[in-house]
Amino acid sequence: MTAMAKTPIKLDITINPVKIQENNCCEEVLSVLKSVRPIWFDNEEAKSLKSKVFTGGISNQLYGYYQDGHFKDDVVLMRIYGSGTELMIDRDLEKQNIQILSAAGKSQPLYAAFNNGLAYGFAQGVTLDENTVRDERIRKLIAEEMIEVHAVRPEGREVKTGLWEKIYKFLELSPEGFNDPERNKQYLAKIKPKDVLRKELDELRVHLEALNSPVVFCHNDLLLKNIIYNEEKGCVYFIDHEYAMYNYEHFELGNHFCEYAGVDDLDFARYPDKEYQMEWLRYYLQQCAKHRKENPDTVSERDVEICYVKANKFALVAHMFWGLWGLVQAKHSAIDFGFLEYAQQKLDEYFARRDEFLALKLPS
Repeated sequence: MTAMAKTPIKLDITINPVKIQENNCCEEVLSVLKSVRPIWFDNEEAKSLKSKVFTGGISNQLYGYYQDGHFKDDVVLMRIYGSGTELMIDRDLEKQNIQILSAAGKSQPLYAAFNNGLAYGFAQGVTLDENTVRDERIRKLIAEEMIEVHAVRPEGREVKTGLWEKIYKFLELSPEGFNDPERNKQYLAKIKPKDVLRKELDELRVHLEALNSPVVFCHNDLLLKNIIYNEEKGCVYFIDHEYAMYNYEHFELGNHFCEYAGVDDLDFARYPDKEYQMEWLRYYLQQCAKHRKENPDTVSERDVEICYVKANKFALVAHMFWGLWGLVQAKHSAIDFGFLEYAQQKLDEYFARRDEFLALKLPS
């Protein structure tokens, strides 16, 4: 993939206590834009400032600002943090992630931080859907980009998975119930008690740690809307680095396969079958070998089978991760999305697949 142009990151432009509420050219929005794009306000073209609401995100609100007729030339994105997301996301770490990945050519640049969000660059292209993610060319690009992200080594960070700390925090933050009687009834009827979920996590952790999956720098949230395909440049971009951290390589793989199910129309029948996964993982491992400057022909069917077994086992903890995340969001988020229903579906899929995936055996 061709590295993105590296625009200087202006982290000295921190605008506090600006808090942006609406998608319009209010004073707060203009103050941010004047800081990061002063040229837009030096002439009559300032009057042609346009905005676009980006949909598909379920954690934050996202708006794009650009000059009329120049959408393909320069867009400044403003992400407005969702209510309660600070409980689950280290926003300072997120800013560092964008800086690190931008320097490596793996992210658009960060322009500014304000009280309840960020201003950063826009990746041109189209988001994937349940069909395009299976396109042979695109899925190969995803595998290649994943390998390059995994090769990033943030200075000063211990190479240690953050998965367990994060997921147990989600469990701790998940609600015991809801004030609304109907939602509370649904919660009590459909979601297993915390002690049951904790026991599952404890047992799953023992099982997964024994697999010795390599710890690499992962995106950790490769749902379809977080992957942008630029056909003209023949590349993909990963966006939204809120959950990027050191994690198990096979979590990234298993989680990505889980996301084939979609979000708004969640359908786990779309989860890739073994034949598809084996082909995907074979290419991934061959590209890993190339990245290490080794002969890709040395990748054996046993290697692919091992990767398949580990990825599917880690798919279980991915379901648990986002199921618990959904419960926290259901309690705190003001975004119009069925978080409780989403959490229920993810946790249900965990229990539906648990015995099958835990029974998978590594080849001798």
